[in-house]
Amino acid sequence: MDVELAGVSVGRSLLCLLLAYTAYQRGAMTGVAAGLGAGLAADFCSGRGGVLFGAAYGLAGLLAGSRSSGRRIWAALAFWGAAALAALPAGLSTPLLPEAAVGAVLFLMLPGRAFGGKRVMRGETPEFPAALEGMRAQLTRMAAALRALYDSMGRAAPVSTEENPAVVFDRAAEKVCRGCALCELCWQKEYTGTFNALNDATPFLLERGRALAKDFPSYFADRCIHLPDFLTAVNGELSAFLLRRQYRRQLEETRRSARGQYAQLSELLTATAAGLGEVRATAGEADLCRIGAALRPKEGETVCGDTVVSFRTEGGLLCLLLADGMGSGEAARRESALTCRLLEQFLQAGIEPEAAMKTLNAAMALRGAETGSFTTIDLITCRPETGEAAFFKYGAAPSYVKKGGTVRRITGGTLPAGLRGGAAAPDVTRATLEPGSFVVMVSDGVADPGRDEWLQNLLAGWDGEDPQTLAGLILSESVRRENLQDDCGVQVLYLSRESGVKKV
Repeated sequence: MDVELAGVSVGRSLLCLLLAYTAYQRGAMTGVAAGLGAGLAADFCSGRGGVLFGAAYGLAGLLAGSRSSGRRIWAALAFWGAAALAALPAGLSTPLLPEAAVGAVLFLMLPGRAFGGKRVMRGETPEFPAALEGMRAQLTRMAAALRALYDSMGRAAPVSTEENPAVVFDRAAEKVCRGCALCELCWQKEYTGTFNALNDATPFLLERGRALAKDFPSYFADRCIHLPDFLTAVNGELSAFLLRRQYRRQLEETRRSARGQYAQLSELLTATAAGLGEVRATAGEADLCRIGAALRPKEGETVCGDTVVSFRTEGGLLCLLLADGMGSGEAARRESALTCRLLEQFLQAGIEPEAAMKTLNAAMALRGAETGSFTTIDLITCRPETGEAAFFKYGAAPSYVKKGGTVRRITGGTLPAGLRGGAAAPDVTRATLEPGSFVVMVSDGVADPGRDEWLQNLLAGWDGEDPQTLAGLILSESVRRENLQDDCGVQVLYLSRESGVKKV
């Protein structure tokens, strides 16, 4: 557990010391790589949902490492200055500035013998150019993923409009005036006078945060026979109105800050990658599996709101994605497709699945705060060579693992992505798949999670080996039973008993 002194994290301060030392000893490239890794880890542990520490530590490691051939004081100043520059979008309230300062001071206090070894400079080993090529590819993919996330938040951000203060009086009148004997007089015959009285009182209410009888003209206050009750109702609605306005402003500030951090880190990664060498393409390994998929839209719709994606990363990790956007039709399809595209970019960039899903969930919570939209995410990762598999779920329907006549049901209880911000983690289930196993992922339109016995029985009794045939069979039976009351998506993975089987 991290310890804080006067709001400053001791753990992150020591991390700044270690990062400054590593960058100074090993150079700019090692410094930026270490900074990005340490910063992203700090971001995920902090639960803020942004990439503030990733941007700051990456830039600090880059600049401090560029001073590796000079005096330590310049490296320390470069480290703190870079952290301060990266922290500008978050304001002076962030603990990043004092933590970086503590780390820089501790770095200067290290004894000289700690720097006695020969530093590893660029080009000293024949393996280093190859390492740079791999680093460039990794940084380029990460930059593209963060830029796509930044762009998606910009497109989805609603136009910020202030709520009309008149809603305070409307709701108060609903509670007090509706049953009053003078309701018709005040709100029909003398409507103009009542409107002007409330309009004149509005500036005083908003400035003080509370309504008093003196705020209203005498012709209104003297006529109102329930004035104390009306003032009580107005003050209750006014408090709620001010809280809503404060929340919207804080939300908009958080959204701007997060977008700025995503863009800043993307630009940093792009600039760093631009200075590295070209990447040589390498041949991939033969797939040991086959994949089948089927989609069908809800009755009356022409477009399915579910999206299914499958791909294999350069690290050999096989990924199957199924996203179900809120509602149905084109709007749901756009949301689910965007979710799959962003998550695929993160996974292709080498980010761990759970960390990638947490980052995406935090961004989606900001995008959907005003509209209330959300998306279920079902991710299965597998290494066909070993059978190691993991199931990650944000509000997704159950998945099924079939081996022979045995069927295992894998579920989760986490809310869909976008309904909870911060560091809300997905449900994670790990398993080892045997050769000849099937993994089936479906959206909730295929089978109701509370009555999916028919699907389990279908899987247990099926003895074929073609995943596409199985996906079509599941969808056909679902249409017969569920009558296409929702969008339907099915994706099936078959782990072959033989190697070199081509992917469908």
